[in-house]
Parts: sequence; C-alpha cells; structure tokens
Amino acid sequence: MRFVRIGVLGPLRVEGVAATVALAAKERSLLAALALRAGEVVSTEALIRALWGDDPPGSARKTMQTYISNVRQVIGAAMISTHSTGYLLTVDPDDVDVHRFRLLVRAGDDALRVGDVASARSHLRGALALWRGDAFADVASHTGLAAEGVRLQEERLSALESRIDADLAAGAHAGLVGELEALVRDHPYRERLWGNLMVALYRCGRQADALATFRRARSQLVEELGIEPGGELRRIEAAILEQAPSLATPTHDDPPAAAGTPGAILRSPVRYVTSSGGASIAYQIAGDGPVDILAVPGFVTHLDIWWNAPTDGLVRRLASLGRLIAFDKRGMGLSDRPDAITPLDWVDDAVAVLDAVEGREVVVLGISAGTPTAIRLASLHPERVRALVVFGGGARTLNGPGYGVGHDRPTLEAFADNLERRWGTGVAISAYAPSLAGQPHVREYWARYQLLSASPKAAIRSFWNAVEDDVIDLLPTIDVPTLVLHPERDVIAPVSWGRFLAERIAGAEFVGLDSDVDLICVSDVLPDVAAEIATFLERAVPESTERSMDAQLVTIVAVYTASDSVRAMVESALARAGGRVQERPAHTAVFDAPGQAVRAVRALRQELATTAVSVPPVGVALHVGECVRSDIGFRGEAVELAHRLAVRASATSEVLVTDTIRPLLRAGEVRLEERPDLDAFLSRLAIHALVD
Repeated sequence: MRFVRIGVLGPLRVEGVAATVALAAKERSLLAALALRAGEVVSTEALIRALWGDDPPGSARKTMQTYISNVRQVIGAAMISTHSTGYLLTVDPDDVDVHRFRLLVRAGDDALRVGDVASARSHLRGALALWRGDAFADVASHTGLAAEGVRLQEERLSALESRIDADLAAGAHAGLVGELEALVRDHPYRERLWGNLMVALYRCGRQADALATFRRARSQLVEELGIEPGGELRRIEAAILEQAPSLATPTHDDPPAAAGTPGAILRSPVRYVTSSGGASIAYQIAGDGPVDILAVPGFVTHLDIWWNAPTDGLVRRLASLGRLIAFDKRGMGLSDRPDAITPLDWVDDAVAVLDAVEGREVVVLGISAGTPTAIRLASLHPERVRALVVFGGGARTLNGPGYGVGHDRPTLEAFADNLERRWGTGVAISAYAPSLAGQPHVREYWARYQLLSASPKAAIRSFWNAVEDDVIDLLPTIDVPTLVLHPERDVIAPVSWGRFLAERIAGAEFVGLDSDVDLICVSDVLPDVAAEIATFLERAVPESTERSMDAQLVTIVAVYTASDSVRAMVESALARAGGRVQERPAHTAVFDAPGQAVRAVRALRQELATTAVSVPPVGVALHVGECVRSDIGFRGEAVELAHRLAVRASATSEVLVTDTIRPLLRAGEVRLEERPDLDAFLSRLAIHALVD
C-alpha cells in the first residue's frame, strides 16, 4: 500500500500521488469527505450529502460509485475499501492535515492553560501553518462541504485567537498591534480580538488608544448589530480604567500561570470524548467550584455561543457557583454528525462527558429541547444526579392521550418545512422570541447561531427527534430536588408544559418567568434565571455556597480612585458615617439603609472638595443588592457590580446610582439625573447620576 498524505486546509492536495489533477470536482469532494473521517467507515448517505448537499439527484448512489472507482484509479484501489454501510479511506488520521491541526491546537491550548507559554506558541503556530487558504477551496462552493468549511474556519479563528493569547502572555504585545488592527477590520464582531487589541495597546503605554478601541468596538457592535459588548470586553475596559495589575506585561520572573485575556471566563479548551457508536463529543468546562453543573443543550447548539453575549452573564454566574460543564450533543456544533441519532444517544453523550471530567453527582440543567435528555439522565442514572433544573422544556411535544397541551402534528410539519427551507436566515425568530423579533440584531444573532450549529438536514433531524420524544412515564421516577423555570408567554414551549412537569415530579418547584422568549441565548430574563438557580442550589445543594449566614439586603457604596492618600480618607469617612468597610474590594462599605449611604457619600464629597491635598478623579457608586456575609465581610454579585460601576464613574468624577436605590428613598431626599447612555453598562439596570 502506497504512502499518502492528504490536505484539505486549502485546495485539495494529495502527496504520494502524481495525478490528482485528473480528479474532477465532485471526485475531489468525495476524497475530501473521506479524508475528514480517515480510518472510519463513512456512510453512503453522508457521502451523498457531501457531494450534492441536501438535494441530491435520483441517480446519486450510482453516480457516486463511478466517482469511487475513478478516485481508486488515482490513489490506489486498496486505499478505499467497501463496507456494508459505506466506504473507508485507509489513511492514518495523522496523515490528514485537519487531524494534525486539531491535535496541535489541543496541545497548544493545554500548554497555555498550565502556563507553558513557549510550548503553546510553538504548537499553535504549527497548527496555523498547515492552512494554505480556505478549507476545501476548490470543492466547497459546489458541494455539501460548505457547512464543514464554515466550521473549520471558525476553528481556525479560535486557534488564531489562542495564539495571540500566547503571544500576549509571552510579552510580545508590541508586534501584535498591527496584526490585530487588521484582524478587527476583517472580523469586526469577534470581541476576543478587540479585547486582545485593547490589552496590547495598554501594554505599549497607549491607555487612551486602548479605551478608544473599546469605543470603536462598541460603536461597531451597536450600530451594526444593535448589541452592547459582552461581559469580557467590558471587564477589560474596567481593568484598563483601574490600571489593574492583571494587565501588567508578564516578566521572566513571573511564576508560570494560566494565560489568557484579562477578564475572560477561565475555561478549558474544547476537548473530545468518544461516546456510544464511536461518536466524538465536544465539551468544555469553566469554573472550579465545589458543585458540578452539567448543561444539556436544546434544539441546536454550538459551544462557542455559550461564551459570548448575551449568555455570557448566565455562564459567568453558573461558573461562580461550581464547575460548569457544557457540551455539543451529537449532530450539532463541534461534535460528530452521524446519520442516525436516537434520544438515548444523547444520554450516552452526557454520561461520556461526565466520565471524561470525572463528574460524580452533578446538577443537571436541561435547556428547552434538552429537557427530555436531562430527565432521562436523572431517571436512568440517579447515582450521577443530585439536582435537576429545567428551563423552558417539556416531557413531550406532541398532543396525545393524557397530554392535551402539546402541538398537533400538521402544525409541527408545517413549522419544520419552513425551518428547513429558510435555515440560516434567522427563520422562526417571531415564534422563538416574539417580543424581540423586530430587532435586526436578534434575528442576525439567531441566524449566525443556526449556521454554526447545524446544517438544515441536521437541524431537522434534531427537531424531529425532539418532537417524537416522550418521557412522561419517567417523571414519577425523578427523586432529586427539581426546579422548573419557564417563560410565561412562550409560544414554542407553552408554560403549561412546565407546570405539567412540576406537578408530576415529586417536590418540584415551579417559577414562571415574565418573558415570551424561548431561546436562552437571547433571553431577556437571564439575570432572573441565574438568580433563581443560585437560590435553588443554596437550598438543594448547600455546599454550593460558602455562606456563614443568610443573605441580607444591603446598600453598597463603592469608591474608586488611583490615589493612596485619598484612599485612606475614603475609608475613614465611610467608617465614620456608620459604614462597614470591606476588606475586598477595597474602598467599599456596606450600609443598612440607602438614606444613610447617601448621607455618607455627600459627607465624603464635601471632605474631598475641601481637602488641601490634590485630588485625582474619584468615582462613587451606590447599589442595593443581596449579599452574603463571610469571614472577610459581605460578598456577592452586588458588591462586584457596585465596584465596576465605581470604576466607570471615575472616568467622569461623579456619583452613579442604580435604579435599585430610588424606591427606597423618601420623596425629595435626593435628585437623580437619568443617564441612558450608561444603561447598557449593567444588564437590566438603569443608571442615574446623583446631583448635589
């Protein structure tokens, strides 16, 4: 058997064969499809889809056999063997550039995570060097490989971002600015690139340019897509304003540390585990808390979507509660897309991921159409599940005896037909998110989600798998604490589905959400979802929190200044006014009443105005929120939120107040000026300026 190496990361290239030019376009497509799964039997149906997409001719099977014969003549008859279900290309996966690329990226990401920056840079540069142009450059435009090409391009960009992370960690920021400027022009919606450019500029001593870059990124996102920057980009802006130590240029004396853009969610690289039937399942983890939270995805999914706005806030909150485990079920995203999938396969995928991450007793979060899988997991593997949370899901989709709240089949068939014909356009957003359907950026976001997640055929296979599923009989077997969250005006999954679940799972709690949005990726109540889950876990899984006493509603005053002399004055003034000064974050105090906090801020401002010391810009923020008391003082999202707002306030030397304050003050006690330009800075909270 001859030695052959195949490249698809660019025009098709076959080393060890002299006559690949003799292959016609469809034959090159066939060889590329086989090479993608080298060493595996590729089904006849999958090859037909690769050659003709979702609309093959009636003669497709016979024509493909002719193509197989022609390819064998070029690369050798023994290289392609026939099996009962398809064909196998006898090539070592390491001799196909796609496989080498993925191995090198994984090695680079692993090295970056443990702080081995030199190895990370070497592996990632080697991976990117394998690319000779667009994947399938001479075959994708006229075959069904186009979707696979989009998927590979996304992997290429992710690898490039990781390489830039490694370069930043190595202190090579000066040489990155020009490259990153070109990249943000070519990929203006990739927030990770904007964040890297901000960090590179800051480390070059160009703080003003770094902040201007944030404004450019925000303008691009708002004007083109109508969305605000995600949490990671906003945290980098705050770190630059604060001149946070995390932004400092690494030195050779620094101990090894996990690298990455400051402010980013610390997550593992994408990893793969083999599930039943040999399917490769992609997964990632974020956070390292005492409780494992397994997210079971819905109808369609792609891991990259999880880490971007708007679900960024939910992911960050879940990762703060425990170790968040996310995966793409087979047929979707970065996982394998076999021809036949059953609902039990998805349970196998979840168990395989849990085995890979050594997840013992986990909290399972079932999202919309992922609900039946989550229920099966809790019922069939009770030893692996300690609590169950469901968002917008049901036990069944179709109407039937004893279940009159489902949809009828003709309605679903019409819906599926429209979905398949217009997949990738943001189709059905008016059903999935009625109140947001008129916003172009929401439709565009959903369209991108569709394109990344699945091909039209794969999406419809997933849709019908969900429609035909039924776990009603399993509901009485669920014996773990259960929380059912459901949008009250959901059209896709009516709220009656959630109530049905809660009524039939012993002890289940039901919480209706004031929303009509079925898609968690664009949900308008994500902060409510995160808060409900956190509260539920405190009761159901006590060790998921580090509380020493119950949560308390308090008023937080946070002050930000870069002057050491002013810092001492701030803490003294807040303590004299009755505030409990916190150890972390610095210059933060907790008050029992909003009025007391307002008076403390006024006294502080007066003292700063009359001091003989030169006072640099000082930002102050007031916010009312629920906190927990620990050994080092009050902790929680509310404290972090107030601190972030104070950093933002320092840019204009003012006092910024969230709208949590106003209802708790007496009429006329303060005068507040609306700041609509800042409302998007904190999700779902309006911001005002305190007028003296």
